[in-house]
Amino acid sequence: MFRKILQVSIILAFIVVILGAYTRLSDAGLGCPDWPGCYGQLSVPDVKDGTTIQGFSRPLEVAKGWKEMLHRYTASTLGLIILILFFLVLKGKQQRHQSLKLPGFNAFFVILQGVFGIWTVTLLVHPVIVTLHLMGGFVTTTLLIWMLLNQSKPPAIYQHTLKKHKFILLITLGALSLQIALGGWTSTNYAALSCGEYFPKCLNVWWPDMDFSGALYWGPFEINYEYGILENPARSAIQMIHRIGALITTIFILLLIYLFRNYTHLRSNLILITILLTIQITLGIFNVVLLLPIIIAVLHNIVALLLLLSIVKLVHKTFKVPT
Repeated sequence: MFRKILQVSIILAFIVVILGAYTRLSDAGLGCPDWPGCYGQLSVPDVKDGTTIQGFSRPLEVAKGWKEMLHRYTASTLGLIILILFFLVLKGKQQRHQSLKLPGFNAFFVILQGVFGIWTVTLLVHPVIVTLHLMGGFVTTTLLIWMLLNQSKPPAIYQHTLKKHKFILLITLGALSLQIALGGWTSTNYAALSCGEYFPKCLNVWWPDMDFSGALYWGPFEINYEYGILENPARSAIQMIHRIGALITTIFILLLIYLFRNYTHLRSNLILITILLTIQITLGIFNVVLLLPIIIAVLHNIVALLLLLSIVKLVHKTFKVPT
């Protein structure tokens, strides 16, 4: 039962990440300006679109409200299931030994993630908070995947991995994680289209006017960040940093694939990583040249998560010695 509930939680975690990306990319993060309800109710009020509800200055946009509430309902369900998993491990109900530390930390982290969800609304989609909330969704899914891998049977074939190769693997994981954070920062500052439809150039030049100090601007917490507040030179700098980060991350992943090519028990993982990397690069380019279609933008988030999890699985296989 523990394994089945764990698998359900992973599916839910994917859905939460997808809904979170869709909510953010469709500018529905403030579709419900209060929390935990929506305009003081447990669901979106059944009134005409554009109605100004007493006590709220922001008119109701029904579609955006439902996007936000659907995300909240799913995230709350996931949080409850993660707490159930923690109590199952506490009572020793798992099939294989599972240290209490990881489920305990995940239970704590999902509560923290809920707090960031509240702050996303109450602090008016502040880029730092929204980016941390995005990363939190990725971390939650990764922790669940690691718990599932711990419940899996040890591989029949195991090859010792050289220390220098393990080091490159960890560096690659770090580079990919940072690149995902940069992607979140790009999205939350509405910088995805700051270079226009040009790729690899930006605004049809190789090095446009950019404000790198502005690109790292956090800003105060008391203003509304919906649709962004940065000038275009700062947004262009964010976009270019994200592109450079993508290039560096790609180099590390290709180096990883080359170094690990002779580990036969990892070959299927490397093939999957290669496929996901190719798809992710293609989606990133399409996001720019097609001016950010929401389907491609959401897919870009999903494949980023899948790529991260594929690297995490490689880490698990490499560092978790069968016993």
